[in-house]
Amino acid sequence: MKALFIPGNSPATVYTHAALATAVRNAGHEVFMAGIQWVIPDIVSVGLPAVRTSPIDLDDVMAFMAGMPADPEGAARAAGRVYAEIGVESLDPLVKMAEHWRPDLVVGSPMYYGAALLAQRLSVPWVMLEWDRGDASIYHPGAMEVLRPVLDGLGLDRLPGPDLHIDVCPPSLRPEGAPESVTMRFVPANPQRHLEPWMYTRADRPRVAITGGSRVFQGDRLARTARAIGALGVEVVVAAPEPVAEQVRESDPQVRAGWVPLDVLAPTCDVIVHHGGGATDMTSMACGVPQLIVIQDVSAVEMRRIADAGAAIMLDPDRQEVEDIARACSTLLDSPSYRARARELAAENAAQPGPAAMVERLERLVG
Repeated sequence: MKALFIPGNSPATVYTHAALATAVRNAGHEVFMAGIQWVIPDIVSVGLPAVRTSPIDLDDVMAFMAGMPADPEGAARAAGRVYAEIGVESLDPLVKMAEHWRPDLVVGSPMYYGAALLAQRLSVPWVMLEWDRGDASIYHPGAMEVLRPVLDGLGLDRLPGPDLHIDVCPPSLRPEGAPESVTMRFVPANPQRHLEPWMYTRADRPRVAITGGSRVFQGDRLARTARAIGALGVEVVVAAPEPVAEQVRESDPQVRAGWVPLDVLAPTCDVIVHHGGGATDMTSMACGVPQLIVIQDVSAVEMRRIADAGAAIMLDPDRQEVEDIARACSTLLDSPSYRARARELAAENAAQPGPAAMVERLERLVG
C-alpha cells in the first residue's frame, strides 16, 4: 500500500499526523508526506519522506498572519480562503507526482481541502485524520469562496466526504452533533534533539513550561511573563526557538529557554502555559498536565471546552496581563483538582486504540 499524508500548512499538523504515518510505514507500507515549503524541514525531522506542494515559506506565512482580521470570524474566513487556495494550487503538482508514485490512499486533515480533491482526481479513498480537537467547519465559509468554481468544474455540489474519519479527541470532550468517526489515541511527536538530563527529569520544585508560539509571547513580554511565574518559587522553562529563547536568557539567566521537544518535557511539568495551539493542547492533555491558555483566537471554543472540563484555566481577553498569568498559574499549582482532571483525560486518551490499530482499517479501505 502507498499512503500519501497531506496534514496541513503548519508544523503542528505535521507533528500530529506523524504517529499514524510512522505506524503505516512500520507496517511495511510506503508513505510520503506532502506540504508547503515551510513544513518540509518538519516532515524530514520526524523521519518521513517529504514532497513539496508549494513554495510558500515562513516569510509568506508571517506576512499572512500580520494581515489577519482581528475578529475571530473574519480570521477564520480569511484562513479558510488561504487553506483552500493552497489546496487547489497544490493539486496539479500532486497529480504530476502521482504519475510516478501513485498513492492508494490519501490522508488529510480537515484544514487541507486539497486531500479530498486529489483523492477524487485519482479515484482512491481518502481519510480525514483530525490533528487536534478543533472544529474545522469555521473555515468552510471562506474556503467555499475558492472551492466553488473548482467543484462546479468537477460536477460536484460539495466537497466529497471522507471514506474514513479518524478523531483524536477524547470522547468526553467531543461536542454534541460531532460527525461519526472512529477514535484514535493521540500520540505526541516532535522534532528531537540531543537531550540534557534536566529536560526529562522532574525538578526539586514545581515546573512551569511556557511555549513561545508565534502568535503569543515575544521579546520583553515573554521575559516578563517568565519572571512573574518564577517569582512563585517554581522552575520556569521556556520552550521556544532561537532567537526568542536567547532574548529570554539574556533577560533572566535563571530561566531555562531553548528548543525542547514538548513530548519529552511535558511529563515533567506541573503546568503548561500556551496560546491555544492544538498540538500543545493535545500534548499537554495526553501527558496529564494542567494548562493555562492565555491567548485565544479561532480556537477559543475548543479551548473553553477543556477549561470547562476542569483541566485548564482559560483567561478572558481582558485578563491577559503578566500579573493575571502569574495569578492563574498559582491557582493551577495550588488546586489539586486541575491535576486530577487532567490525569483523567490522559487516561481517557490512553484507552483509545493506538495508531498501529488503525493500520488494518486503512488496509481494508484500500482492499
